[in-house]
Amino acid sequence: MPRIRKKTTKRGTTNQREKLKHKVSESRKKAKKVARKQHAAGKTQKKSKKDPGIPNNFPYKDQILAEVAESRRQTAEEKQRRKDEKRAALTGVDVKDIEDARKSTMDVDNDENQNDGQGFDGIMSLRSVPSAPPSKKSAEPVQLEPAVPVTAGPNTLREVLQKADVLLHVVDARDPAAGISEALFKEATGKDILLLVNKIDTVPRESLEQWLSHLRLTYNTLPFRVAETFLSSKPNPPPASKSKKISLKLDDALGSDALWQQLSVLKAKKSGEELIVALTGVTNSGKSAVINSLARADVLPIYNLNSATAAKGPYTTTSASEIVLEIPDTKGMKVRLIDTPGLEYVRADDAEDEEKEKARAKDILLRSRGRIDRLKDPLFAITHIVSRADTQDLMLAYSLPAFLKGEPTSFLAGMARVSGLIKKHGILDHAGAARIVLRDWSIGKIARYTMPSGTSAPSSSADDEKILAKLKRRKELRKADDVKLVRLQPGEAERRDVLLDDIWAGDEENSEDEANDEDVGDEEASGDEGGDEVPDDQGSDSEKGEEDVVEDEEEDEEAPELLPPPKRKRTVSFAATPAGGKRQRSSKNRRR
Repeated sequence: MPRIRKKTTKRGTTNQREKLKHKVSESRKKAKKVARKQHAAGKTQKKSKKDPGIPNNFPYKDQILAEVAESRRQTAEEKQRRKDEKRAALTGVDVKDIEDARKSTMDVDNDENQNDGQGFDGIMSLRSVPSAPPSKKSAEPVQLEPAVPVTAGPNTLREVLQKADVLLHVVDARDPAAGISEALFKEATGKDILLLVNKIDTVPRESLEQWLSHLRLTYNTLPFRVAETFLSSKPNPPPASKSKKISLKLDDALGSDALWQQLSVLKAKKSGEELIVALTGVTNSGKSAVINSLARADVLPIYNLNSATAAKGPYTTTSASEIVLEIPDTKGMKVRLIDTPGLEYVRADDAEDEEKEKARAKDILLRSRGRIDRLKDPLFAITHIVSRADTQDLMLAYSLPAFLKGEPTSFLAGMARVSGLIKKHGILDHAGAARIVLRDWSIGKIARYTMPSGTSAPSSSADDEKILAKLKRRKELRKADDVKLVRLQPGEAERRDVLLDDIWAGDEENSEDEANDEDVGDEEASGDEGGDEVPDDQGSDSEKGEEDVVEDEEEDEEAPELLPPPKRKRTVSFAATPAGGKRQRSSKNRRR
């Protein structure tokens, strides 16, 4: 029968009240669990108390507010001045010109604000409308022209080697041997080869001394560090404090004088007008940043981890580019520098699966490009790191208990416990722990270094001593809070053949491929454990690995057929047997 009378009370049932109590308790338990995980991971934040402000009955309130307003004005002027200096440093324009252009636009805004109140008075409205002041766009814009013109270079690596007089091969100081390509040097037989050890500021001084003495037994080796403006930035950098000044330097590259001196010696031996130098190396070794440091201008794009579009393609430099520079302190000696994309290697189809996986892990970690922590299966990369890293250094870096050497499972178990990555039923999240390590690897928080095999007495020149004096020793790096010093076993020189005749894709073709790859990346990023496959220039083996990942993603997208739920058997519980001998069904299972 329908209910005729309305409810006379808003009081809920006992079941509803108990439901609310249960939800509140569950939400509190969940909040406490999240707080414990954040505390274990070191992400706890203290609650800052709200500033109550100045009381109204305080006698000097007006003076204090005036001082605060004045300090804010000075801070805004200082911030604007730093912006002008930064813009002037990047564009080569005088700071006074930029300030004058900004002040002219500010005067225009003030005139507009002063004329705003003329329409409120009836007599004032009879006046003729004043001529409209020039807008902000009509102010003289600052024309930003590149300091050095950039022209397109050859289309293949073979054409670059045929055109070049000198081969300047750039390697990473953290693992120099792994960046050397024997096939490339064999192809450049008869040309002068210079080996440039870049990123020397990321390794201890002892490691660089040993590598310089070891490599100079075979190659003409020079140390180098790019200018401060072109150094790799950390992800999500903290905002600059008000007292510190941001100064971007373009002329503080370490080792540039020795490199220019070496190029001038090679130019004196050549009779032509220009000395053609080809820069080669693996992806993310710093070739474009070296050219920018020599030119003392931002002429070529470089890899930036904070940029959203930085790691979409396999490499930042998509095609060869040429610029012409004049050697300092010389009479018209010119050098033509050719920037090339990262080296690609021939695919080894007859290799075993284990060897392909090792080569893929080596390529990904050597290039360290993009979000490698979003790999769909990050465990193979961790296996490569643990097999090469010093066990004691890993224990000190992450405050881990002792684990077996070369055992990635025990290492990840310790990482998961320390980081609080524990799933339901006490299951350790190995994939989450692996992503923490790969994240630290990609942003440079793991200060990795290697030592060459064999013992060789370090020998350095006067120029090297000036550079080495500015580097930190191993003890100083261990005491630093922002890095984790880990020693690795030295890698081996690359023996795979280099792709010489493949035509480099231009920016337009690369952008089309990036647009097609974004959909797959977004789907992977949405999962808890699935991630974007890193678009890295990982050679032929790494490319095959990426194809396998894409195939796996396509298989995952096909939803499996859902089976019908199983029919649950109705269970009947019986009470105790009464005296009559018959069992009675309980009221819970009695059909209503």
